[in-house]
Amino acid sequence: MEDLKRGIVKIKPIYIGLYHYRYVYGSVMSPDVIGTPKVSPPYVEELEKASQEMIKKFKEKINQLDFVEVEAPLIIKEHKDMRRIPSELTYDVDALLVGSYGSTPLEMFTLSRYRLPILTKSQIELLGSKQITDFVRALRVKKFLKQSKVLYIGEIPSFSVPDGPWDFFAIEDRLGVRFRHVETNEFFRVFDSISDEVVKNKLEEWKRDFAEVVEPTEKDLMDVTRVYLALRLLCDREDANAVTINCGRFTEERPIVPCLAFSRLIDEGIICGCEGDITAILSALILYAISGQPIVMGNFGYREGMFGAKKGEVTIEHDVLPLSMACTKYRVRDYHGRKFGVTAYADIKANQPITLLNINRSLNKMFVAEGTIKGSEDGIHCRIIIHMNINGDINKIPEIYVGSQHITMTLGHWLSVLKEVGKLLSFEVHHP
Repeated sequence: MEDLKRGIVKIKPIYIGLYHYRYVYGSVMSPDVIGTPKVSPPYVEELEKASQEMIKKFKEKINQLDFVEVEAPLIIKEHKDMRRIPSELTYDVDALLVGSYGSTPLEMFTLSRYRLPILTKSQIELLGSKQITDFVRALRVKKFLKQSKVLYIGEIPSFSVPDGPWDFFAIEDRLGVRFRHVETNEFFRVFDSISDEVVKNKLEEWKRDFAEVVEPTEKDLMDVTRVYLALRLLCDREDANAVTINCGRFTEERPIVPCLAFSRLIDEGIICGCEGDITAILSALILYAISGQPIVMGNFGYREGMFGAKKGEVTIEHDVLPLSMACTKYRVRDYHGRKFGVTAYADIKANQPITLLNINRSLNKMFVAEGTIKGSEDGIHCRIIIHMNINGDINKIPEIYVGSQHITMTLGHWLSVLKEVGKLLSFEVHHP
């Protein structure tokens, strides 16, 4: 998806070719023969060749991941070349790839002071491809978060997720994600400015994906399409790639909900979260950065009878489902059976591997679970219930779960990557 360009990982190779032992006699490190000949330091051509071999090996290990850019290598042949490092590095560099001609502890200490993750030539040779790609995907998460911006629309705090966190500056300081608070009246000014003609044209496109429209009127459909267009305009204006709305207060202004608009936006790379839930939207950004796949979030059922969960399974119950995750077209319905608003149900693709994630309000713990989709049903009160099996002991979940009542899900198994994210961003990772 286009917006994943925010998560391009940039690697700076550095190859250190300093030869420290210059004398024929007197060094215990010299070759152990009588009359040791003077050892010539490596030529620049040798170092350039060695750096290219290191880069080639790295690219082979990451299987040519398309979100990684390897910059031109810096060759350290003389001690004065170490002073070139600051001018070679930019804020956009995410990690160093370092090789050396022999042991260079002093230079490695200097590199460590730049506070960038370091992957060495020896690690590339020793670690397997999966370990290295997991590490690089974790780098992508860090980069993507730093380049992300979330629109929070509505009153603070959220009435249904009151615990926050609500200090947006503290979140930016911790994870790099920027927030912009948009008041409800500002949203509706943009909403009201969009012409009927523009709305109708977009709605006609959407109708190709509708199998049936049950309760909503044409006006209801126009309203939710206008919500989508207003959110797109705000995201374009603010350079935002994520949205969360305090939906309860939203509906007090007008009988409108953003559910179907969210479903469409997620498939276009704008990550959306419900109820102004901050931990859920941050979790969604993390999963999207790792997988490149659409996400869903919702109420998490992990005990029998909780949010539609049956014995031995877990559920997500909510009103948003990107069509790319479904195997049918949308059956368009009202909101919670209340005769207003627009939601949509479709059967989710079954037997798909999934990963569930939520983080806590202190932004230092995460709950992760891998599993498989069993199927879905129309829950009416919340339009879709997704049934899932999880790997591990389901009975441990109440002891280790963190965050709000909502969980976020994406396709694929990503626990090993999230463990690397935990190391990189200082999260405790809990999983069943």
